[in-house]
Amino acid sequence: MKLMNKQKKRIIQVAWLLMFGLPGPIVLLGQPALKSWQAQWITSGLGNDRPMPLFRKVFRADKKIKSAVVYFCGLGYGDLYLNGVLVDPSRMLDPAQTNYEQYALYTAFDITTRLKKGANCLGVLLGNGFYGQDKVWGGWAKYGNPIFILQLELTYADGTRETLISDRSWQWHESPVIQNNVYAGEAYDARKEIKGWSLPGTSIAGWNSAVTATGVIPKELRLQKMNPVRMQQELRPVKMWKTANGNYIFDFEINSTGIPQITVKQPRGTRLTMRMGELLNKDSTVNFATTGVFATGVVQTDEYICAGAGTEIWHPRFTYHGYRYLELSGAATVPHLNWLKMVTIHSDLKRRGLFVCADQQINRLHELAVRTALSNIQGLPVDCPQREKCGWLGDAHTVAPFENLNFEMKDFWEKYLEDIHSSSAGFEENTLFHKYSNALFYWADKPAGLPYMVAPGRRTCGVASPDWGTAVVQLPWQTYLYYGDAEILRKYYPAMKQWVAHIETLSMQDSLKIKHIVPFGLGDWCPPGGNKTIDTPIPLSATAFHYLDAGILQKTAAILGHKEDQQYYSALKTKIAHAFVTAFYDHINKTFGSQTADALALDFGLVPPGDEKAVSAAIVRNMKEKYHNFLHTGIFGMGRIGKALSRFGNAAAAYNVFTKKGAYSFEYMWASAGATSLWEILPISAASKDSCLREGTYSLNHPMLGAYDAWFYEDVAGICPDESGPGFKVIRYEPTMMGLLAWAKASIETPYGKAESNWKNENGKLIWKITIPPNASGCVALPKGKAIRINGKSFGQATFPVIENKAETILYRFPSGRYEVQYAH
Repeated sequence: MKLMNKQKKRIIQVAWLLMFGLPGPIVLLGQPALKSWQAQWITSGLGNDRPMPLFRKVFRADKKIKSAVVYFCGLGYGDLYLNGVLVDPSRMLDPAQTNYEQYALYTAFDITTRLKKGANCLGVLLGNGFYGQDKVWGGWAKYGNPIFILQLELTYADGTRETLISDRSWQWHESPVIQNNVYAGEAYDARKEIKGWSLPGTSIAGWNSAVTATGVIPKELRLQKMNPVRMQQELRPVKMWKTANGNYIFDFEINSTGIPQITVKQPRGTRLTMRMGELLNKDSTVNFATTGVFATGVVQTDEYICAGAGTEIWHPRFTYHGYRYLELSGAATVPHLNWLKMVTIHSDLKRRGLFVCADQQINRLHELAVRTALSNIQGLPVDCPQREKCGWLGDAHTVAPFENLNFEMKDFWEKYLEDIHSSSAGFEENTLFHKYSNALFYWADKPAGLPYMVAPGRRTCGVASPDWGTAVVQLPWQTYLYYGDAEILRKYYPAMKQWVAHIETLSMQDSLKIKHIVPFGLGDWCPPGGNKTIDTPIPLSATAFHYLDAGILQKTAAILGHKEDQQYYSALKTKIAHAFVTAFYDHINKTFGSQTADALALDFGLVPPGDEKAVSAAIVRNMKEKYHNFLHTGIFGMGRIGKALSRFGNAAAAYNVFTKKGAYSFEYMWASAGATSLWEILPISAASKDSCLREGTYSLNHPMLGAYDAWFYEDVAGICPDESGPGFKVIRYEPTMMGLLAWAKASIETPYGKAESNWKNENGKLIWKITIPPNASGCVALPKGKAIRINGKSFGQATFPVIENKAETILYRFPSGRYEVQYAH
């Protein structure tokens, strides 16, 4: 039977891959792990397709309280109530998804000031989340029916302590949440509400005793250190209209991630159905195709059955949707525009970076990247908010650089790295490996430690391809670079080594004419025109990432003091580079053959010395001759095309790419395609728009192609962390676009204070204000051959130490402080 289930899971995974076009008021406190808890995992015993359970427990606090902390985990999702009030109302979809067989995340709630003397009541409402999800992908995706564990630690002023735990003494009852699924939506019957259900004086007649949970029980509980998903901005609809079939459409103007909040006064029993989508049909009805109906089999749908007791306000708690348009049906009276809001939700990240410049198109692209990123930061880096909602490794390593510049994400990435690590921990016999593209796989045993394409969860989609699994190496390094904690490298160093060894084995197969070339991968995913138009050879991009990973391991070994490893990876890098140039470089035309190929080679340092400008020029030539003076890059090239141009003498071409108007431009996305978020295939022309919409298989809210946003910080404004002092201990100030824009500025909140780069061209003079926070230093690039003044004084080369002498600039070491640099420009 196990074999049948496993084979069925494989068939479903492969079918999905083929069909989808894939290659293939709170304080956080420490608490002992589960083995030290007294609490028990409990459940209601309700079967499938039954309403969600409510739980309650009355307790007394008759003495003066010094502290009261509730440690709580509800799976899939859990809401905690105290004395009739939701303890943290804006908190959603909690805890974040993990690999539940191994561990789950708990939160500590400080309720000291909320307790009343005498009787109090704790309440819990559970949702399915991914733990109880079985409507999409198949029943094998489900771990079990909702469960929870809770422990209340009371400390009294007299020093005595008391503990209240979840056990079978708790009482449960069916809730008004009659259906919920993280993909399909939620249904709520307000007629079933139990008034005062989490108040101590409420009768428990008809309630039942909780039962001990069985099935998949996490072996460990871990503190959820990262900020939770929260309700954020309220968006009001800008238009409403009636369709020919009598439904009403609400337009929220932007495509985002959120939940509907409804405020109505309707007769008892009125069933209001809300269906959500990203696109309109020609007849102004909602088109649900891009939300993945072809694959998931569900339309994003929420339902509210009215109690008929005056004005009612409701929003779902255990689902989320990607949408711009909402279709409302079932109302007993004509709806009003003010009936509905969209409440956006995402992980509650602190904004650390701000960017703006003189060009409004670049600013709009920045805004699109940030909005789309936030839409897909939901306790893990999901690919899209309406369809898969999965943590694909390739998407994650693509978005990490620009997301780290915009947001404080250390705890977030540490959590996701543990998702990857825990997913990959086990051995799996005869499982699916990705080979070249959509329908090309092979089957082999997966050693313990090799990652899957997706983490966390049961939908793994096969062992990671070389260009997706590189996240195992890139993400620890990116986290170290942006936050400065070498412990992340130490922790994942064995996994990083195992990954590079695995790829090296692939690159040394007897069938390969040139060794150290990686034969497999998905490639430069989703260029304009779709994956059928990928023009970068898959072995080229896969081998480039192998070289990058070997280089990261060389640096990591040096940081951790592993000298022999450092020497080994240095030698491996040399071998890969030689093979790469031998296999792919056109020495006559000075190109690796495509925009992405040349951009990867320039970014990773794979171009033969002295040919860098020529290879950058080849990108310009490729754009002009083949792609209407515009880019043709997927996710691997998008984040590198800007610097491949602006850093090697082609800043004007970079400026043209990001400011071009009309067909074959970024502007086409919003001016002609109406995009308010980044699509899975960017609609930069009529052809690419058609590619994305023709079959309805692509999402209209995908962050991976927002990778260009890092270039806005690094090269337009000129600010980023430097490897010589990770975590912004050393900050690099090196704008490359000063001659093309009137002004640009960016700031980043670092552990040492705010770092800023703010430059403008004024009356033939470049005025550049730099802020280097205390206890940090800066690498500042200044032009050669200019009469430079700094803070009103003439600047000489001896003023600051020289770090690097480049062709047109010199990189100097500046101590912390505020500087105004001026020179004729």
